[in-house]
This record gives sequence, C-alpha cells and structure tokens, in this order.
Amino acid sequence: MKKLAIAAALLALSACASTGTIGNRMDWRCDGGAAFSARIKNNGSAEVFAGGQVYALPHVQAASGARYSNGAVEYWERGGEATLTGARGGPYENCRR
Repeated sequence: MKKLAIAAALLALSACASTGTIGNRMDWRCDGGAAFSARIKNNGSAEVFAGGQVYALPHVQAASGARYSNGAVEYWERGGEATLTGARGGPYENCRR
C-alpha cells in the first residue's frame, strides 16, 4: 500500500512537471455571469482560458498584485479580485474565486 501511495505521488509530480504549471487552476466568477480560469506556469507566465480560447500571457510589472499581458489581453489579480480585458466572452470585471 505504501508503494502504491509513493507511485501515485510521483505520477502526480511528473504530470505537473510535464505541463509546466505551478499549483492548481484558479476559477474566477465575474459580474454579469462571465467566468474564466487561469494557471500560473513555471516560467512565470499565465495560461488563461476564456471564451473558448487559451491565452499565453507573460508576466509584466504591476504596481500591485500579479499582472500578465501579451499587449492585447491582460489578466490582473490583486487583493483577491481579478480582471481580464481583451479576451473573448467578457466583460470580466469584479471577478472572485
């Protein structure tokens, strides 16, 4: 039984390593019923799922919180809230997990 638990733990770790993600998916619910998900990757970028699209967003400097943008789409999380601009399916405003 102990060997099975160790094998399961190693399998889970190898899955994380192969996808390059840190932690779990964050699901956000926004005003007006819009919703999106985000994952932070090992390289410091974010992968955002919104409106049937996947957006790869590099980390950019922010005065507060964590901000990711590719110039057209921006995901900004601060103080337990998030906004997503430029993505299909929005608006994504006043979002909470």
